Amino acid sequence: MKGLIPLLLLSLSCAQAQESPPAHTIAVLSRAEGIYMEAFSAFQAAYGSDIPHYDLAKSRPVLKPGVRTVVAFGGKAAAWHYPAHVNIVYAMAPGLMLPPRPRGQAVKVSLIPGMTRVVARIREIQPGIKRLTIFWSAPRYDELVAEAKSSGAALGLEVSLSKVAGPEELPGLLRAEMGKMDAFWLPPDPLLITPDNLRTFREFSWSNSIPFYGTTKGMTREGAVASIGVTFRGIGETAAALVRRLEAGEELPPVLHSEAEELTLNASAARRCGVRIPPALAGGAAFLFP
Repeated sequence: MKGLIPLLLLSLSCAQAQESPPAHTIAVLSRAEGIYMEAFSAFQAAYGSDIPHYDLAKSRPVLKPGVRTVVAFGGKAAAWHYPAHVNIVYAMAPGLMLPPRPRGQAVKVSLIPGMTRVVARIREIQPGIKRLTIFWSAPRYDELVAEAKSSGAALGLEVSLSKVAGPEELPGLLRAEMGKMDAFWLPPDPLLITPDNLRTFREFSWSNSIPFYGTTKGMTREGAVASIGVTFRGIGETAAALVRRLEAGEELPPVLHSEAEELTLNASAARRCGVRIPPALAGGAAFLFP
């Protein structure tokens, strides 16, 4: 009889394991480290349960029967070929916009907290601004810059758009905007934001006292007066909320924004460009470069 007890317990545990419901949601990370892991950890905490995840740098994701939603962190993870019936919530994939899916939904968590908020924050930092130019390259940003134009108009700000076909034409485009802009803004465009281009933007900005604004802490470090972006924690939390909405059967728009805004400032860039950062803004910034 005593020998039967361990066997019985083992049988019960196996039965429970077999009866446990399959995961309806999995996560795929372009690489399970750094910022991707930070966003995934926040997603899992906000979702409230353990989520199977795959490191695309090491193995292919396995979608078992019952999986309805994939949460992808990073461009490679988002662009992976998933079954047509699966929903995809994807983030941290600048320049990528997935097409509508045959049966599931594709919803992007933007790296930008909404253009109305971005333009309003720029005006708060630089109250006298009247003309803002946006430079971009990736075709996927066409709609975003059009949204910026309407957002600026609502705030009495004239927004001009300048598409950059290649790095060789960037100096000429910047010179062409001289006298036509009080500042310029750069989206998180992977075709535009390169070390060489950022150096060109910084030198032009500082030499001509024309502030430029970005969307990431890295842009601020490289010479932007400020960047208005979102936190990786906020991205993960927003992704969790979107998965819950999909589970409830809600139809979602193709792009949604996180409310977790992150403001970073560069005091040296502000001095070079004649911008006086309000003390309240400096005190509330996530990071202030000297």
